[in-house]
Amino acid sequence: MEAAQRRRYRAAYNSITRLCDRGLPETDPFTQVARKLRTVVGFSGGGWVRLDPDTLLPMPGLLLHAGHDQVSRIIRDEYFVPDIMKFRDLARQPVPVQTLWRITGGHPELSNRYNSILAPLGYRDELRVVFRSGTAVWGSACLPRAVGDPPFSPEDIAFLGRISEPVARGLRLSHLLAGDRAADPAPPGVLILGDDGRVISQTDAARHWLAQLPPDRAAGLDLPAAILGAASQVLAPAGARHDATISGGRVRTTAGRWLRVHASRLTPPGGPDGTGQTAVILEPARPADLSPLVLDLHGLTDRERQITQLLLRGLPTAHIAGALFISRHTLSDHMKAIFAKLGVSSRPELTALLLDRAHLMPSQRGG
Repeated sequence: MEAAQRRRYRAAYNSITRLCDRGLPETDPFTQVARKLRTVVGFSGGGWVRLDPDTLLPMPGLLLHAGHDQVSRIIRDEYFVPDIMKFRDLARQPVPVQTLWRITGGHPELSNRYNSILAPLGYRDELRVVFRSGTAVWGSACLPRAVGDPPFSPEDIAFLGRISEPVARGLRLSHLLAGDRAADPAPPGVLILGDDGRVISQTDAARHWLAQLPPDRAAGLDLPAAILGAASQVLAPAGARHDATISGGRVRTTAGRWLRVHASRLTPPGGPDGTGQTAVILEPARPADLSPLVLDLHGLTDRERQITQLLLRGLPTAHIAGALFISRHTLSDHMKAIFAKLGVSSRPELTALLLDRAHLMPSQRGG
């Protein structure tokens, strides 16, 4: 790599890191990152999405450059069509970046996504990256290159690997800085979707919740990506599903309240033409729904998360130490780290935060 190119990579990395260290904007987290990245890694359009770290389903904050008739198809393809280089697969890789050209040995036509979406749009290669901090994935991006452009280089791949953690940190911080509000008393809402993604029917409560979800930055998207993603997940082949029957994620409204999104397949097929239908439920998140998110937001390690779950079950410290084959002194050190990260000073406060008052985010508690 030429010295001038190394300097450009270094300058872009420093610029993106400084931006992310301030916390990315809650409603539009990706525009500035994409602009800075494009100065050193060329790409044509592409898509960026914030992900729920537990389910890897979309959360508000989608940025997708595509035409009206491609947007829903792109989202559904990710969760419904078996293929190589899915974001869920990348999330488990040591290096969370890959390109279609390299993984297929220069034969992108081996990919269903290439044949049905990328090639018709005039793309030759696609780089995919997940933004991961520790083991928690907070977002992803797919960046295509047009026919006539060279495939992404090893240097491009390495650079995206370097910015994966800073961008994940920026997405995580945006949640913390935004704060949260008490639950809305409105009841759960229900939407019935056809297999083509259109709304067949919906309750008044569903309209209420939909009106409060931030708009995604994508052309012609009739429903939020979070809802389309959850509905598409239950259509996926059993081996590709996060859950065999029910799919769910969490989203935050423009008022700062958390909702739980559930999708479940209706049986038998309910459409007049024999096609299926999917029920999507939007409801205020319960404390137990948000507890894993709070742990991710504060960067607890896998061991600290494990200990936290045991503490919440009310187990004595001697029992926890024995079950984990660690000394009580080591357990005490872990507990101090957990309390410090979550801004509590005792086990009762920990329980109150995660089980009784989890809708109150730490930014409201001086943490």
